[in-house]
Amino acid sequence: MGSEGRRGDSVNRVWYGFAGLLAAAPPVTAQLSARADVSAGGRYVWHGVSRAAGLVAQPSLAVGFRLPRLSLEGGAVLHYELDRVSAGELSETGAGDRHLGEEDFWGRAALVIGPTRLNAGVVRYVFRGDPAQGGLGSARNTTEIYAALSTTSRYVNPTLEAWWDVERVRGAFLRASVDLPILGWPFPPYAFVFVQGELGLNVGQGPNAARPAELSNFDARGPTHVGLGMGTELRACRLSGIGWTTFALGLRSQLNLDDATRIAGTGRKRDVNVWLWTGITVVLGGDARSRQ
Repeated sequence: MGSEGRRGDSVNRVWYGFAGLLAAAPPVTAQLSARADVSAGGRYVWHGVSRAAGLVAQPSLAVGFRLPRLSLEGGAVLHYELDRVSAGELSETGAGDRHLGEEDFWGRAALVIGPTRLNAGVVRYVFRGDPAQGGLGSARNTTEIYAALSTTSRYVNPTLEAWWDVERVRGAFLRASVDLPILGWPFPPYAFVFVQGELGLNVGQGPNAARPAELSNFDARGPTHVGLGMGTELRACRLSGIGWTTFALGLRSQLNLDDATRIAGTGRKRDVNVWLWTGITVVLGGDARSRQ
């Protein structure tokens, strides 16, 4: 069996493992939850790399089980480019009319111990663009596994993530981030204002001279980007005692430190990116009831 077949088998085993965990969750004590999100922004950025510079809509759906300390969930995210793309512009779909550029399918397990949260999961990336028109096609399809450690406090919420591409790039990427709540309104409708910062570090997703056929996400080892943003959330209403609807709006900025994160289109590079984003989330089931 070739290397592609072996990598495909390893991905299947990861997915089957998550499916087994979901099936084994105790039906009596577990709470079923669901979440639907629709977000839109002036740029689609992944691991600090800009993949689309126009207006992008990202609908998503997640379902899962929640136990007292353990939660298991999975879902999908779609990335639609809403602007018509001209030749040379930054895009996953390629030049032409607006359409779907990427599909992400994911599963994860989370364990909560006091203020600490441990996450482990897998993400499958499927690209729908046209390479002949400058987009990203199926040759870029890949899978990442990840682990994350986060803590929650009244003043600062740090997170450390480790991502490992197991298929097309086969290397690691680290991301450290922090959320800092600066204002909260504790009466209905609840409102929150927060500042976010992040740092990306490439430790193995660059070019590999020993495996020249593999793809790379970054140009060199080391810091890839520094991000800073501010946002606000408004928990607007409760849906008939079942769940919450939350609206969000924010501004993001990013200092690009790697040549891959500086790419802004064919022959164009940019050291700093700034964009707006907005979104709406509907939470149903156990997660929603626990927030009331």
